Parts: sequence; structure tokens; C-alpha cells
Amino acid sequence: MTDTERINWLQKQDGYALISDDRGYWALVVDGCQNVPDDVPADIYTEYFIRRKDWHKTIRQAIDHKMRDRE
Repeated sequence: MTDTERINWLQKQDGYALISDDRGYWALVVDGCQNVPDDVPADIYTEYFIRRKDWHKTIRQAIDHKMRDRE
């Protein structure tokens, strides 16, 4: 799979966040909550719940995992 295919897939999704931790791991997550702003774009406050299985060593692995998970 190419990076272009990954980005094209990701652009078609709603609500995903690509998050990194302090140890170099990456997760692509959608489980969370945020305030609903009146204006867009706006400042928002967001919290995510990230499962252990969603952490990966690379951005590519995080995206690939979520793509397989959604099939």
C-alpha cells in the first residue's frame, strides 16, 4: 500500500485523530468526545480513549491497522 492510498483513505474518514505518545508510538483513534463549537473552524477540547492494541511503532502501521479494522 502506498502513502497516497493511506492519505486518500484517511481523508474520507470523519473524526479520526493521529496521536503520538512520549515514547514514539502512534495511534489513529476515533473513540472520544469533544465540545461542539458554534463556529468552524474553532477551538475545541477533545479527549480520546486509546486502546493498547491501537498503539504502533510507525504512522503507517497505525493507519494500516485502522484500515484493516474497518473492513
